[in-house]
Amino acid sequence: MFRILSLVLFLTGAAVAAHAADVYRYVDAQGGVHYTDTWVPGSTLIKVDHGPKASEAAAPARTAQNRPLSAGDRASTDVAKAADERAVKADVAQAQEEQCKQAKDSYTKAVASRRIIKSGTDTQREYLSEADANAYRLQLHDAMQAACGTDSK
Repeated sequence: MFRILSLVLFLTGAAVAAHAADVYRYVDAQGGVHYTDTWVPGSTLIKVDHGPKASEAAAPARTAQNRPLSAGDRASTDVAKAADERAVKADVAQAQEEQCKQAKDSYTKAVASRRIIKSGTDTQREYLSEADANAYRLQLHDAMQAACGTDSK
């Protein structure tokens, strides 16, 4: 009897774990914000959802006693979902703002510099030609417009 009860509890726990839909947020090396359902080193857990299976989601929401959820329960669920959506939008907006700031800083520094040094591994400095420097500045300008929008200056 004890073995059967243990088996039932184990299977119930495994079923609950299988339907977990956690959301993780991480920022890549270029500053881009990403969301995933699998843990990545350096990511933070932003949402834990142990909701119903997809087949159950199509049916009306039910409580443990097989009754429909009350209007208050549905409203609190809707409020929680809206708060999660606002948090994700705020994270995305913050990441876009940071990318825009970095792109503006890079472009401003390149425009203010008379000469631009090539990136290299040796200790000797090599400077870009005037044409290459202008092409580099143009790339930074395009990157700034992509990050900030076309009307950024």
